[in-house]
Amino acid sequence: MSNSLAIAAVTATLRTRIFARLGGPQVTVAPPNRAPDAVGGDHVNLFLYRADLNPAFRNADPPGWPPGEAPRPVLPLVLHYLLAAYSDDEGKAHELFGAAMLALHDGAVLSGEEIRAATAVSLPSSDLHLQAERVKITQETLSQDDIAKMWTAFGTPFRMSSAYQVTVVLIDSARPGTSPLPVLRRGADGRSPVAHPDTASLAPALLGVRYAVPGQVSALPGDSVTLLAENLPAVALTARLRHLRVPRTVDVPLPAPAAGATEVELALPGVPLPTGPWVVDLSATADGSSRTNELALGVGPSVTALAAVPASGAPGRTTVTVTAAQPVLTGQRAAVLVGARQLAVDPLAADTATLSVTAELPSGQTRVRLRVDGVDSEIADRAAGTFLTGPTVEVTIP
Repeated sequence: MSNSLAIAAVTATLRTRIFARLGGPQVTVAPPNRAPDAVGGDHVNLFLYRADLNPAFRNADPPGWPPGEAPRPVLPLVLHYLLAAYSDDEGKAHELFGAAMLALHDGAVLSGEEIRAATAVSLPSSDLHLQAERVKITQETLSQDDIAKMWTAFGTPFRMSSAYQVTVVLIDSARPGTSPLPVLRRGADGRSPVAHPDTASLAPALLGVRYAVPGQVSALPGDSVTLLAENLPAVALTARLRHLRVPRTVDVPLPAPAAGATEVELALPGVPLPTGPWVVDLSATADGSSRTNELALGVGPSVTALAAVPASGAPGRTTVTVTAAQPVLTGQRAAVLVGARQLAVDPLAADTATLSVTAELPSGQTRVRLRVDGVDSEIADRAAGTFLTGPTVEVTIP
């Protein structure tokens, strides 16, 4: 998902791609009635003439939200562009038009890297490049009647043109969603049923992850977790940890388990292990050519300090600042959960352990969590079945 700069980011990326293919002539974004005189000389015009809602995402929860929470629906957009070329020499205009069409045809997907490169200078606060859903370009066929009506509405003579649609652009709601406090106990041992379809398999496999206390859903850097497995060879193993959001991979050597062992203890590396969603697998070979399946492993952030002060120059609003033990990395999504309200942190320009959000908040004492890529800091004593108290989980809103 992305912020309100997403539309401008798409336009900037398309302009950059077409400009690179043309190798000189400018790419304008003027309305068609002003496009012929937008710049002097040969040029291509890319005009955004309509923005529709994508019905497939209209009522869907935003990607990455945990079950049971109530996020605000995203604004899912389909952007419609009209491409045309202008030149004093009509033959030259046709050359430019063909090159521009080929630029859009050859790359049907706007990758995150391409979007970031095109917007890093002109739109540094845009985070469209972090959107999980791919942004796709398709040529749109318009009927002759639609074309005639369109150019009549533009109030300018007809010009050879081609229509394109870009989808899907997911813009986050500016209003916070709700994130209820976590469930302290889910049932016996805090575990759900485990389905294993093939008990006859002899290949090493991971079956689950057990945290130190039943009910935990993540561990801290430096903690130990237990990997539940079957058919493990009695040789030295290597656990590979792979972060799902940032490019981080960590290998942890493990001693050989006993013959027939069904559990392996894994000591997580300490800080600066990035927080967020990881996956883990095991390998019994030095080159990693034979690996087990991957299992999800959450590494949670740890809050060391909280502060809440009236926002400067914004009466009625409060700024809540969270200091974490581990820095949140550029490219990660962070949010501060104040009570049951989730407040997104603006995209990070650099790694930082200090994160702030500002909003209208009810006065009084409330619990605060830090969420990094969907993994929350712990605010409950799982062993005792109670919520934690103190300056790292509670703050007083003035």
